[in-house]
Amino acid sequence: MYKALILCKAYSDGKKVGSDGIYTAAALSRLGISTSVSSKIDENFSETIREMLIKNGIDDSFVSADEEECFAFSPEDFDVIFITGRFVIENENCFNFAKKLCAECRKLEIPVVFDPGSDCGKDGFNVIEEIAVHSEVFVPSAKDAAVLFGESEPEKIAELFRSYGGNKIVVTLGKAGAFYKSNVESGTTPTFRAEKVVDLTGAGDAFAAGLISGIVEKIPLGEAVVRANACGCCAIQSEGFSFPDYQELREYMLTHRFVVEGCKDY
Repeated sequence: MYKALILCKAYSDGKKVGSDGIYTAAALSRLGISTSVSSKIDENFSETIREMLIKNGIDDSFVSADEEECFAFSPEDFDVIFITGRFVIENENCFNFAKKLCAECRKLEIPVVFDPGSDCGKDGFNVIEEIAVHSEVFVPSAKDAAVLFGESEPEKIAELFRSYGGNKIVVTLGKAGAFYKSNVESGTTPTFRAEKVVDLTGAGDAFAAGLISGIVEKIPLGEAVVRANACGCCAIQSEGFSFPDYQELREYMLTHRFVVEGCKDY
């Protein structure tokens, strides 16, 4: 079984758990990937967060109220690592750790997927850019990338990113799908047809999980993006955070067609 590690910032109000990576971990677990989370949490809400993780089959061994302790893992124990923007902009310690981890993973040939999220803005540009160019795959939304790079066209965003020394990039385009580029392939992958749209909650988490699962299986980047789009489309057809398992995803991809001009249902 493949193993994934998510580095994120988890938080809770005592009732609900929020995070830029926790639900990506839940979606990965549903796809049959053994998933662990590394996060510093508020000890007042530790029980709520751990309950959510365990309920979703996620390993909480690296979750701690101690900022140093939550980093106590060996990267070689994992097949892929996912880092979120909120994690790296949390503090200088997290940024330095993420940068060092990216360098170590590159030597070990362990892919690092980095999603900057939507809260960094221009103020976090230097931090985000540094981690982005050291990661294996950078996954900004078109809106985030426009803030970070000052470009609105996905092709121009990709060219600028790669001119900085970046490797692979996937720019998410909402209902229009996603644009991707690497050394050997590039293109725009449309989304899938949605029978109904119930709730957009968790679509981004599902997309990330589908992409990560494809990367860890070492399928071509374009095929991983197709899988990511399918995961996201599955997620919006149910209430709340609802993610497909591997068999459900496979059946959905076999029975649904692409929507070239974007999913018109939302």
